[in-house]
Amino acid sequence: MKFKIHPAIGIARVGDSPDGFYLAPEQAGQLPVEITSSGKEQPIKTFKDKQQRVKRQAARFRVFAYDDEFKNGKEIQIGDTIQVVLEKTGQLMTGKVLDISWTVYLANKKSSWYEFQQLDGEHGYSDKHPLRNADVKSPDARQQLMIDPGPQTVSYSNEKQRTAQFANGQNPGYTQSFPPPLKPFSIETLGEIRAIQQGHHNRLLVLGGQGCSGSYKEGFGQPVIHHYANNDGWFDDVADGPVMAQIKYQELAEDGRPAPKPRTLSVNVDVPAWVIVGYPRYAPQILDIVTMDDLVYDVAVREFGYEPYIYGSAPFTGSSAPPDPSNAQALALWREQAQWNTDYYPYFYRDIWPILSRPQNYQWVMDFDPFTGGDPHDTAAGEGGNFDPDMIATPPYDGEDPHEREQRWHARNFVWQVLRKPGQENMWTSPLSTGKENLWTSSHLNDPKNLPILMPFLCGDNPLTNNVPSKFLRLTDTQLFILKQWADGKFINEKDEDIAVTNPEQSTTTGADLDRGVLSNMLGGAFCPGGEAAWIMRNPAIYAGPYRIKHSPYFSLRALNAWQTQPLSLPNPDLSPTDPGSMQIGLEPGDLTKYSAVPWQADFNECSTQNVDITYEQWNVIDPQSVGDPAQDITQMTFWWPSHRPMEVFSANGQVPWAQGIPQTHAGDLKMVTVWKDLGFIMNEGTDDNPNFVQVERNDQNL
Repeated sequence: MKFKIHPAIGIARVGDSPDGFYLAPEQAGQLPVEITSSGKEQPIKTFKDKQQRVKRQAARFRVFAYDDEFKNGKEIQIGDTIQVVLEKTGQLMTGKVLDISWTVYLANKKSSWYEFQQLDGEHGYSDKHPLRNADVKSPDARQQLMIDPGPQTVSYSNEKQRTAQFANGQNPGYTQSFPPPLKPFSIETLGEIRAIQQGHHNRLLVLGGQGCSGSYKEGFGQPVIHHYANNDGWFDDVADGPVMAQIKYQELAEDGRPAPKPRTLSVNVDVPAWVIVGYPRYAPQILDIVTMDDLVYDVAVREFGYEPYIYGSAPFTGSSAPPDPSNAQALALWREQAQWNTDYYPYFYRDIWPILSRPQNYQWVMDFDPFTGGDPHDTAAGEGGNFDPDMIATPPYDGEDPHEREQRWHARNFVWQVLRKPGQENMWTSPLSTGKENLWTSSHLNDPKNLPILMPFLCGDNPLTNNVPSKFLRLTDTQLFILKQWADGKFINEKDEDIAVTNPEQSTTTGADLDRGVLSNMLGGAFCPGGEAAWIMRNPAIYAGPYRIKHSPYFSLRALNAWQTQPLSLPNPDLSPTDPGSMQIGLEPGDLTKYSAVPWQADFNECSTQNVDITYEQWNVIDPQSVGDPAQDITQMTFWWPSHRPMEVFSANGQVPWAQGIPQTHAGDLKMVTVWKDLGFIMNEGTDDNPNFVQVERNDQNL
């Protein structure tokens, strides 16, 4: 048997409620889940507790077993029979599961890391790239810039060890590192872990910190925020780190009966997981145009052979196993030879429609009136809109009317043409005319040629400067491949073929479903520096395999267990502030969130709208009507990620600014440090077919 923790990457979120929490949604675009007093799980009714404090979001983890009988995995239950190969002797053991112990190590390395400078550093840092808090020079002092509470272990069978805190002073024997007193809020914890039992399953909950951010700088005007991402002296309490587990079992005889002298043994879970602690998700039911699952799925497909029917080696029968990620030479050869399967037929409602329909819900979190009116894609069926599913969901078929076939082809290919392709990240409009008027022509914007605007209509990884620019967002390569197949008429409408409509992001049947569903609720684009994590997430070097973060062996369960059993004879498993080799050997706690803004509230506040220079691709072209002057810069107001940081929301007073009272300035950034917990959440009080997203639980008196 092989054992894996799912989800592979979990997401917890901060909140200022000391006791209130809910479970992270494990399906795409769903509300978080609360556990009632009777143990029943149901969608949450409130995001805040009775004192109007934001509940924390808990990431839930489970252990699955894989063998010939359960190739897609089966969650382990207490009392299950498992087979284990003893590491030292190679003996095959049969045992009865007694419990699962969990070890988690959270850390925050932001203040010790390099400054975030858009895309500079994505492919390595130069020796001239500045550090955050560069005035702190000695290695020992820079070590203190990290928040390092040390590892913690919990086990449900041990009542005294069911919970553990990543708090200052709560890890005897470990030399912790916490910031000095801060203003406006000091940081004394990065959260906690809880071992819980649900039915016959022993599971883990990881809860984040309290949303505290502060600076140790003293003097007139302090604390002050002067940058959206880099603020010396500041700390926050988001974090990340490895999630590991050990299965405790009782030895059984070969016939499955209790052994004459049964031993209680343990086996480490083969495949560990990772957890990221982020900011609150204020509109959890509205999906991003590019989710983190879209991004990680794309990396898995193109770099690790996750879907050999889509991308890999001909003849694409699925019979050839993807390369073993641990075999670097075989993996490099596979990557060199792999290609797209142009005979792959995606399903419309499973693969295509979710991408096309996501922008529709953006009308609830931003004001579309200056652009397209309330319906961004004119999706109303039967009215001839570009996204009329009656028009675009029908693939070519024998005997269809040639005129209707041509109409459908034009409808699909118009959409395909206005999608931003690789290499077009700095282009505002399509380089080719569609030959027809439509809602995306730009006569009402700033383009004098009236060319179609490229989509998505959102900021990219670097719209701020012309140094390593990436002005606008584009879909992943895998998303674009799926949509190209659709545009070419190579797709299947499940409803026409009596095929059940499924979506792996909205299922919790398998561990792989959990991997995808959880990540679908995180931001997967506009990494400047991004939402819960930055552009590091698209680097294949950080993965041990599809969806799995590569763990540093110095922070493995084996190494931490050795330290915990002999703390006086072994040194602390020290985190490295700026070790460039960590990516090659594996990630340490804090290595995913260290690229993000510090404090997170600064970037979160400013990632609202951006005036983007849409003439960038012609910045060095001479205007023939001028006297040798460069063409005049034209800027277009563009949105960042309104499904995370809403702009305009609906309330009893109609559509109103979500962050009313908080200016998008550095002074507003500082205010956001205090009032993020008073902002409203966006909840669908309608249905999936007839949504009505409204703002709830806003503390107006504090804003």
